[in-house]
Amino acid sequence: MPDFRTALRKARRNLHDHMKVPALYIAYTGADPVAVSVRDFTRINDTGDMGKSSDGYAVISNSAPRLIFFRDELENARVGAVFSVADGVAYRVERTSPPNDETRTVEVTPLSASEAQGLPLPDA
Repeated sequence: MPDFRTALRKARRNLHDHMKVPALYIAYTGADPVAVSVRDFTRINDTGDMGKSSDGYAVISNSAPRLIFFRDELENARVGAVFSVADGVAYRVERTSPPNDETRTVEVTPLSASEAQGLPLPDA
């Protein structure tokens, strides 16, 4: 019977394989793009509660866009680098988190369609 860490790694890999999208990692302007697969892990942070403690006030939610990738495809992403995902869809890396075993999570900011225009695109 596999140990817990092995089972967790397998579950993370299965989840990633099911939800991943192809992307190109562009470390800086003029750098050769690196093909990777990423998954969107946007977390919603609620700053209120519509339950009995809210007194009827509205809930404010902030989303923190994040991408997750496996370290065997890309060890780390530098701040300011870009992940190009599709035509008009790209993200700039704002902060990287420490590695989580086999994966790494980066906080990103979506680029506008005009900023993403002309970036190389991953093969579908």
